[in-house]
Amino acid sequence: MHFFLSSVLVTILSLSGLFAAAHPPAARAQTVQKDYENHPNRAAIEYVVKNKLMWLYPDGNFRPEQPVTQADLVAGLVNVKGLTQGVPIPGFPANHWAKVYYERAKKDGILDNVSINPNKVLNREEAGLIMANAWKNLRSAFGKKRQSYSELAVRNGWLPQKTGKFSNGVQTTLYDALSNVSRAEESKALAILHRDMLGILEGEKIANQIHQSFRISGGYLKGTVPTINGYDIRLLAGMKNGKIVSFKSGVVMLNVSQIQYLELSVNRKGEAVSLALYNYTKFPSLERVSVR
Repeated sequence: MHFFLSSVLVTILSLSGLFAAAHPPAARAQTVQKDYENHPNRAAIEYVVKNKLMWLYPDGNFRPEQPVTQADLVAGLVNVKGLTQGVPIPGFPANHWAKVYYERAKKDGILDNVSINPNKVLNREEAGLIMANAWKNLRSAFGKKRQSYSELAVRNGWLPQKTGKFSNGVQTTLYDALSNVSRAEESKALAILHRDMLGILEGEKIANQIHQSFRISGGYLKGTVPTINGYDIRLLAGMKNGKIVSFKSGVVMLNVSQIQYLELSVNRKGEAVSLALYNYTKFPSLERVSVR
């Protein structure tokens, strides 16, 4: 009996070993990592995928070090800005996946001074120009012609600092213009620009709310500056006697005949760059001009 039980036990252990042999591959499959899980730009990659600004490949990978093409960046920027209207581009390949993105980018000005070549792998100078074009109708500073768009991209955090050369061949320790832009680097740029885009939309909404509250009645400008969590809102009134009156919240009441100008700004708390910025200089008219 002892011999019999021992034999049965050995047989069971042997069989269990056979069955167990199927489990390690399954366990390994569960721990397979996506190619960006340990990448320094993982948060940006997850952000752009979640917000449908870029995409994962069918195998679930992002290919973070793959160089981006012109079409990749144009499509990403169109997604960031939520563009829906386009214009035809004569000669553009009819069956190219990015055709609709290029038509929308063309109407928006993203392709200004850009040689259209959707399959071209971009260098940092070319990418900087396209990103500046995308933002020039949102922030006036980006509408100025530059000697180096790679420098502009680095200074705004869109691209990382990198040793290399400017487009004219001059050596640089920070603003390399000639190397490629990776998908991981594009993801960080698009995440930054998308956050700014969402902020601008919210800032404009707040500025419009304040503007719509303004009334001129009995020789006085009346209105309301709201308090909104996460935002610094400020209305500055420059008076003809040289004084400046500041309103951060509450009711506004000013003698119109004494106002020289108003400046209305909306910022995220703790940030210096305005999401909305308007000047009023034509009193008693309430006409305003965006100076963002």
